[in-house]
Amino acid sequence: MKKIITILAAIIFMLQTSASFAKVKIVTTLSDLNAIVKEVGGDKVDSMHLAKPSDDPHQIEPKPTFLRNLSKADLLFLVGMDLEIWLQPLIDSSHNMKIQKGQNGYVDCSTVISPKEVPTTRVTPELGDVHPLGNPHYWLDPNNALLIAELAYNKLSQVDSSNEKYYAENLSRFKNKINEKIKIWKEKIGSVSNKKIVCQHSSWIYFTDFTGLEIVGYVESRPGIPPTAKEIMNITNLMNEKGCKCIICESYQNKKFPNMVASKIQGKVISLPASTGAVKGTETYILFIDYLINKLTEELK
Repeated sequence: MKKIITILAAIIFMLQTSASFAKVKIVTTLSDLNAIVKEVGGDKVDSMHLAKPSDDPHQIEPKPTFLRNLSKADLLFLVGMDLEIWLQPLIDSSHNMKIQKGQNGYVDCSTVISPKEVPTTRVTPELGDVHPLGNPHYWLDPNNALLIAELAYNKLSQVDSSNEKYYAENLSRFKNKINEKIKIWKEKIGSVSNKKIVCQHSSWIYFTDFTGLEIVGYVESRPGIPPTAKEIMNITNLMNEKGCKCIICESYQNKKFPNMVASKIQGKVISLPASTGAVKGTETYILFIDYLINKLTEELK
């Protein structure tokens, strides 16, 4: 009997020890959320993102691996604002009660930010890729990255309270780094004399508001819908009128129409990654924003 009790005690101890070292399993929809959450979670989490950073976040094609990863997740971080229209069926099929909508493991990061470009009229298909809840590309503002990091800290502390101090220290370290970089980023982009730009798609309002750049128009006057000949003429005339020579285009977008407009005004198209890790050297959130600031500062001189 003593031998049996000893064996049981050893098994219980091993199980408890194993549980104490188990990492929190995190799934994020985009690489940007993953990069921010990892800053807080550190080596206490296993985290991964579903979409590739080079993908158009509006056009994600679900894969079997998505479902497999969701089924094991303790926490699911998503952009929300109807960006991930492909996600809910996968959550339902995962049979993971932790990440169902309304549960603690379902983390909609849009709940902590102030949305921009929220439509004031009824949204119809004729308007293009307009999001009824507002523009969802909020991760491009470093101030919002701080809010997402705080949310990650709160969620991680709830599911893994024994490491709350560790998460708090990581959060503080990340906030300090971001706040220091914000001063550098704003000073660098502030050196640009002509801050007027045109964008192909409506992805950049959070970033331009942060940097002080001014979007004077869009190649796609209706998001996601190719411009007509008249719309190309209108944006060309507007760029000439405003003295604007640069068109910002996401690296995953077709450059046909931006190049067409740029050729008419002796302007140029600046291709930018829209997510962390989309190009080499942008594997962390800070490196990603560094890349955007440096690239634009050079191109807008």
